[in-house]
Amino acid sequence: MRFKGNVIENKLRDRIMELEEEYGTEISTTQKILLCEHGPLTTLLDVLYGEVYLFILDQHLEEADEEIAELLQMDAGDEIDYREVIVHKNGRPLVYTLSYIPTSRCSEEIFEDLMNERLTTGRIIDKNVIETFITIKNISIEKPSPTLKELFKTDECMLCREYIITHNKEIGIWTKEAYPLSYFKV
Repeated sequence: MRFKGNVIENKLRDRIMELEEEYGTEISTTQKILLCEHGPLTTLLDVLYGEVYLFILDQHLEEADEEIAELLQMDAGDEIDYREVIVHKNGRPLVYTLSYIPTSRCSEEIFEDLMNERLTTGRIIDKNVIETFITIKNISIEKPSPTLKELFKTDECMLCREYIITHNKEIGIWTKEAYPLSYFKV
């Protein structure tokens, strides 16, 4: 019997090829690995750069609006942890991350880790030995927001990916990651 490949992986490969053609750019092998990684990038960045660190730009509790509620498959008005962070090495930003985390789906330990520790969501998942399933929802190239222009000191386009992390058949985290197109070219 011949293995024909995974449909999801084929879609990711096809999406990357579409982006390369549409933007007239070559996405490096390292960028492809980062875009298709089924989980947070912390471990891969640690391998590439040595231990990386988290800087929290903004973190607060808020009520989910209709758009966020739809992303998380929850009711509008339910509480979420809104989290914007930069993963960096020696102060050099590597990846910007925006996450929405439904607090009602967090254990007490997870909630404490989110609020009290400067850990990436990937490290929180590892620390608490949580079994998760990751689904990549989108890979894109986008113009940078004013925040990203300031953080990365560039106005070049950003490579982005959106994914959800599911635990016990419920979405526990929605995340969007972004970094400049010139990063991770090696």
